Amino acid sequence: MRGLLDELESETFEGKDMVLTRGGKLPMRPIIHAATALVLWTAFQLHAAGAQETHALSLPQLEGSWSCEGYFIRNKRPIASNISVTRDVGNGALLLHHDDKPPALYHSLEVWSVSKDGSLKSSISDVYGMRWFTAQGWDGNGLKLNRTEGGSVVEQFTYAFRNANTLELDWAISRSGRPLTIGDTLTCHRTG
Repeated sequence: MRGLLDELESETFEGKDMVLTRGGKLPMRPIIHAATALVLWTAFQLHAAGAQETHALSLPQLEGSWSCEGYFIRNKRPIASNISVTRDVGNGALLLHHDDKPPALYHSLEVWSVSKDGSLKSSISDVYGMRWFTAQGWDGNGLKLNRTEGGSVVEQFTYAFRNANTLELDWAISRSGRPLTIGDTLTCHRTG
């Protein structure tokens, strides 16, 4: 150890822009650049993590598996569905799979996410194509996802909790500019 200290004491520096290492003297500028890059990268990662937390969708009461039964309003024909709601770990979005049981044929994949303005956005892909819905947010008991055309709501999904394990789901549609009419209704019970 003393030999190293003697060696260090005998070194002469050729200016303030050098740093002494075991391997000799190195220019200071690349070290400053590397340290600056590391600090900026760390700050970016912390900012990105904070942004994800800020815009993550918080609907833990909706997550899980649901078994649903209901009927079509027009003809009272019964329908039954399974709904699965999971959180995407990478971005915090909710992934919702809605699958009717036979003989019904409806199957959808939905992605729910929070936009920068704080509103809830949902994309629904099913046999009718891709549709976009918006909601102002969950009020603790309910949520209405609206699809608009020309400033008017033309389709709506309403989610309302009766209690922690019972969810009601209504689908409504407007045809030919008429007011929204409920097309079908489901009562869902948590199964997982």
